[in-house]
Amino acid sequence: MERLIKTQADYEKALAVIDDLMDKPIEERDSERLEYWVTLVGLYEDERYPIPTPTPVSAIQYAMEVYGLSRRDLEPFIGGKSKISEVLAGKRPLTLDMIRRLHVGLGIPLDTLVGDMSQTRESSRISDSVAREMIVRGWLRRDCRPEELPDEIRQWLENCGIAQAVPAFCTRGSTRLGMRGDPGGILVWVGGVRTVAASLPMAARFEKQRLDATFFRGLTRLSAKPDGPALAAEYLAGFGIRLVVLRHFPGTYLDGAALFAPDGGAVAGLSLRHDRLDNFWFTLLHELAHLALGHVAPGGFLVDDLDVRSMDDIEEQANAMASEMLIPGSLWDDTPPSRRGQMDFVLQTAAVLEIDPAIVAGRVRRETGNYKLFSRIVGSREVRRHFPRWGMSRLDG
Repeated sequence: MERLIKTQADYEKALAVIDDLMDKPIEERDSERLEYWVTLVGLYEDERYPIPTPTPVSAIQYAMEVYGLSRRDLEPFIGGKSKISEVLAGKRPLTLDMIRRLHVGLGIPLDTLVGDMSQTRESSRISDSVAREMIVRGWLRRDCRPEELPDEIRQWLENCGIAQAVPAFCTRGSTRLGMRGDPGGILVWVGGVRTVAASLPMAARFEKQRLDATFFRGLTRLSAKPDGPALAAEYLAGFGIRLVVLRHFPGTYLDGAALFAPDGGAVAGLSLRHDRLDNFWFTLLHELAHLALGHVAPGGFLVDDLDVRSMDDIEEQANAMASEMLIPGSLWDDTPPSRRGQMDFVLQTAAVLEIDPAIVAGRVRRETGNYKLFSRIVGSREVRRHFPRWGMSRLDG
């Protein structure tokens, strides 16, 4: 039966096929065939059994009922008691951190948590400063009239595949990203990263299981080479990962993002807000850790401001993995803190690991909070020159 489902009998046969496929081990499962049948069943159910679109609050309440959760159980996803009460009462919007935790932890679909764009059309506005910057970069028409800007921006975001996020995150007067900075500028930057990624060839198919210790070891060793950052882009392409380096917007504090392109290829986006070699390598590995750990849902994205000491489990996991892949804990923990602050330790450790000394120096600076240490060897203003498109005025430039 390779056709649309039109009868109840067809529907029951399709469910039996799905059950049979799901019972098979993952390594033996025909994922494309499973996706095909799930799609057919979904089309039939949407037509035969239509249900109202759930609101974010109703979706959370449903998850609480299914998993038997109390309000206290929601604290890891939403925060303290007052935040939970306000969210469930519809008085507090969800932040990006909350959405990410609820999606990963409870499996609530992103589009449900974000909300219906058509219901909040009037609030989905990008700030004037971001719109002006988009025009300067050539992303919007220079002759675009002010009254045309909302529709032009909305169309641009739809083309980038993130328009559904605008209502929840781009309302004026409120930053709802769970991080610092203008939410509109952050979303537009992510759209730019996706657009650049779509223009890059996909050299290989992305497979999460390939991002193992050997993969990270090969990548970090490139840091010891003079053109390491540029070589990193070539290296990642061989694993189905596009590295996009794109200048951030004024008023945003983002460092990087992990996401997927429409063709299934993975993308690591970096802003180079801090143009230093130590920052480049740590941020890059942080975003790759998100991909390796399966933190990014298809079609979704994670945005990071690494100056913020987040207690989010996802961020802690990505930080831990990035740190371990750059400098193994066994080597680091066995060294007294007083010894780590010495130049010979930095140079010797870098030599043993075959990495740039900037990486070791950067970790010492982050852990001690003393950014005056090793200022001459962290590679200040050494990264952007490897990426000519960083400050480009046009996405097709």
